[in-house]
Amino acid sequence: MLQQLLAEYKISIKSPDTEEKLDLLLYRPIGFIFAKIGQILHSTPTHLSLLGLITGVVGGWLYFYHESTISLVLGPILFVISGIFDSSDGQLARLTGQSSQLGLILDGICDNFVFASVYIFSTLATKEIYGYGNWIFLVMLLAGFCHSFQSAILDFYHREYLYFGYGKTEKGDYWNPTIAEAQNNIKESKKFREKIFHKLRYSWIYQQQTLSGRLPKNRLKMRTIILNSADPKRSDFMNAYKKHNLKMLTLWRIGGPNFHTVMIIIFVLFRHFDLYLIYVDLIGINLILLVNKKIQEHQDKKLYNQFNVS
Repeated sequence: MLQQLLAEYKISIKSPDTEEKLDLLLYRPIGFIFAKIGQILHSTPTHLSLLGLITGVVGGWLYFYHESTISLVLGPILFVISGIFDSSDGQLARLTGQSSQLGLILDGICDNFVFASVYIFSTLATKEIYGYGNWIFLVMLLAGFCHSFQSAILDFYHREYLYFGYGKTEKGDYWNPTIAEAQNNIKESKKFREKIFHKLRYSWIYQQQTLSGRLPKNRLKMRTIILNSADPKRSDFMNAYKKHNLKMLTLWRIGGPNFHTVMIIIFVLFRHFDLYLIYVDLIGINLILLVNKKIQEHQDKKLYNQFNVS
């Protein structure tokens, strides 16, 4: 029984070397329990995504009540539980084979609503505490815009690592579409719901392509190597990709949800969400990601030269 659960747990995570320590210590183990309960109750990943959405939005709402110690404690707890649900929906999808492109898009939409709730209510609380003018909302919007780009670029390189490093090409779930492919997905969508989802995802893809230094032609050449199982270079390419990108993936994680979540909770507890917006979102992370981009371009150039990709 225990061996079976351990085997299922391994299936439920994407890959050991792409998971953050906080994920492996908290989100994935508890998320696996939620996923197993969902499996027993015949729930779908969408149900868990929606539970995460509700929990996170309520947690964000509680941040507004900054004078209440209970709210300041319960808000972060619900925020973390929302992250566990966000983990469990993907784990349930991998356990039951229910993963889909639409599910991935819905998961991202729910994440955006959760963080939007946190930003809006925390900014309202900050405005009330320090008597700021309405300009604080402009700062919030700029910070939220940066947050979106920061999350998009981490998601891009994370999926690239799984696709090119592990060869997870089944159903194209981990392929980052080019802008041209994203536009075609919108045109070819026959159902209204699919068209809406693909339109929403287009803005995410556009952010990724804008920030990434990888040209579509190079990525398509790399995809040709990965999709050809008979190509003797395939295994060597995957190993080389891991070698050049594993440490980079760690550097990109500073723009991800875990770092944002920890920083938000700290600054909210100290009643200084304004400093988080300015010194974390607008300045700190952006400067680090600019350095990361230069290092990434150097690593990519070495990989391209090794396999004649450019």
